[in-house]
Amino acid sequence: MESLAPTSILPPLGRLLSTPGQKVHQALQGLRSVYFPLQRSAVFIPTAKGPLAALKASHVKGDETPRVIDSGYASAEEDEDEHDDTTTTIDGRISQAQKSLRPTAAADDDEDDPLELLRGDAFERSFAIKWLTGFMSRAEPWIASVDEGSAEGTLRSELLEDAIRILSAFNGDDDEAELVELTRSFSFVTSGEGSTSPVLIELNDAPVSAEDHTSVGLQSWGSCILFAERLCVDTQKYLADPRPVEERGRPLRILELGAGTGMLSIVAAKVLSAMDPPPKIVATDYHPDVLANLKRNIETNFPTTAKNPSCPIEVYTLDWESPATQAPFDKPFDIILAADVVYHPMHAEWIRDCVSKLLLKPTETSSGGVFWMFMAIRSWGRHEGLDKMVDGIFRCPEAKGEEKGLEEGEGQGEGEGKQREERERRLVFTSQENVEKQGGIGRADEAGYKFSKIMWL
Repeated sequence: MESLAPTSILPPLGRLLSTPGQKVHQALQGLRSVYFPLQRSAVFIPTAKGPLAALKASHVKGDETPRVIDSGYASAEEDEDEHDDTTTTIDGRISQAQKSLRPTAAADDDEDDPLELLRGDAFERSFAIKWLTGFMSRAEPWIASVDEGSAEGTLRSELLEDAIRILSAFNGDDDEAELVELTRSFSFVTSGEGSTSPVLIELNDAPVSAEDHTSVGLQSWGSCILFAERLCVDTQKYLADPRPVEERGRPLRILELGAGTGMLSIVAAKVLSAMDPPPKIVATDYHPDVLANLKRNIETNFPTTAKNPSCPIEVYTLDWESPATQAPFDKPFDIILAADVVYHPMHAEWIRDCVSKLLLKPTETSSGGVFWMFMAIRSWGRHEGLDKMVDGIFRCPEAKGEEKGLEEGEGQGEGEGKQREERERRLVFTSQENVEKQGGIGRADEAGYKFSKIMWL
């Protein structure tokens, strides 16, 4: 019987760039057959005739089953596992399962099932989890090394999704949960006056659930990393207090939507640590697992001590479709931040309506609050074109047509006209920048990013 031990079937990660997708597919299928035989692979291997057409045909239109969404840049620096395909040893060790799977001259009918022995081998199981984690951290350059429009490019992207599914399945075992989490360290350059020290952040990236697509916030995404870089480099631009000077006696109020791992809120708290009075920063999300991981990350970066008994960031649940009205949402926010938060056609409308209720309104002396939104442009896959939907929601109305009727009409009193003006106010793009994709950041389906400043009109 051919060995299915992970140490035998998983290709060396150190030579991943030269490994074809078919070999990785076979390795993942081997893992699945051993540990999760009932889990179905989402990968379709094309035939010689019309490979791209075959790939597209494998995805049934109307199938709304949530697929695993991967951040694509898990950065755990695992050791290079340069094991040979034919070797059965790692660091001089031979696993119990491999011994059991070696052919023997005579096997008793009542001998233990080799697959059961393999599943129970803690060393092999740990190796499989470590390999999958390392594969995630190296997948981006592996995918980028081939034409993304080719059958091989499509296959490699699907294999990344498949690896995440298997890794998430391993996470279903409480004994292995900690092994599949990634602790990631970030160092962001700053340009603030009188300080050249980088902003250091440590985050826990947990596996995305294979069954619940709303748990994507368990990982740090490319948009969030690029946005955080900008907050550090140009704090005065992106976190500038929009209020008139005479109204700055109260703390600046900052809200993060879809905070996920909490990167933006943590960065904001660090770069504004010297502000007096200290800002009130509220990080929000919806999924319970995401909120738990968010709190964990904040506690890691801001441990409470006798000298610092309070945390600069508060965590709350926020439903965009039906936002809360109790504290801290009973008062408007001066700045709202969001990075890569749209994964469904309805999200853009929900976010617009939610921000409309929570962002500081304009006054006679102020233009109101600012909403910064950083979003990935996905060129294919189930999230293709969502950036265009966001553009449609927040686009500035034409000089004629939609804008007609905003001005005070004939016969209206000044008070009535002002009330109508308040009702007709809308959130629109005041600027939008196209940001190029950077090597090593972002997943395969991201062609670039849009960074938008949204205010009241």
